[in-house]
Amino acid sequence: MGKATKPYVRLLRVSTTRLDGGILFGATTKQSWERFVSPDRQNRVSFGNYSVLIDHPEGWVLVNTGPGDKPPLSLDAARTRSRSSLVRELRQLGLMPKDIAVVIQTDLFSEYAGGCTHFTSSGRVLPTFPNARYVIHRDALEEAMRPSRRNRKHYRADDHEPLLDSGQLEVVDRTTEVCADVWVEPAAGPTPGHQIVLCQQGKATYAFLGMLVPTSMHLSPTVNAAYDWSPEATARTKVEMKRQAVLESWLVAPVGRDEWVRANQLESIEAFSLGRTALPEPTRTRRVAAPARKEQVAPAASEAPVTPASPVPA
Repeated sequence: MGKATKPYVRLLRVSTTRLDGGILFGATTKQSWERFVSPDRQNRVSFGNYSVLIDHPEGWVLVNTGPGDKPPLSLDAARTRSRSSLVRELRQLGLMPKDIAVVIQTDLFSEYAGGCTHFTSSGRVLPTFPNARYVIHRDALEEAMRPSRRNRKHYRADDHEPLLDSGQLEVVDRTTEVCADVWVEPAAGPTPGHQIVLCQQGKATYAFLGMLVPTSMHLSPTVNAAYDWSPEATARTKVEMKRQAVLESWLVAPVGRDEWVRANQLESIEAFSLGRTALPEPTRTRRVAAPARKEQVAPAASEAPVTPASPVPA
């Protein structure tokens, strides 16, 4: 099995999605969201599509496979997203698809699960990660197999059917420990069976939110995408997520940034994105003698460094 230089929980931006601002921000007025981000001439807004790679004692764990490299079923999809860089990113880290032991999908929208399978040179569609077990929520699988008329365009049968044929699909329906210290937890709202992924590494808890917060403006319970399966459930989930994140000092992604964000920064990022306040300035070194402080315990070696929030959201 290939190995990178040291253990980590790495956030990978594998593609960029360009989506109509009215769809991305739902009932939020354009006057409000346009102060946060400027659309292009076709009223589209760009945001990142992310995966997570976990160096785990039981084998490499990958969360979300991105759009993949299968040709899109419509030209509309080709115009709204960039080509996935996931396999290239893995190779740059010394990994091959066969090295992945577990794949966790937060949902089965093709934008986030298209990379589960790939076309071979002979035209067959096979699992991209031949040695992995694929973990998905039961409701997400049922919706993908029999999608509603409203969501039909978001799913592709060849994203999941080859996994059923190969016996690699593992279905869960509640909070489940997928492998030691890696959990899936239902997070209702964005899609049927949507779930987030929690990973405990040393003293740090990483929380990957899937589709819950595509931009930092979506941290607000009042800002939800038009394609959300249940906006009311999404709003409740975000409130509970932020409460739990602060209580347990999570590192959170994605929230519209190419980095893990500390839970105690979420409220200020949300307020800034909504135009209510400026982000707090970085602490400056004082020239006068500072009062004595208690000795702080250094973070565990396995914790990934977190870049301070930038003044301009992604």
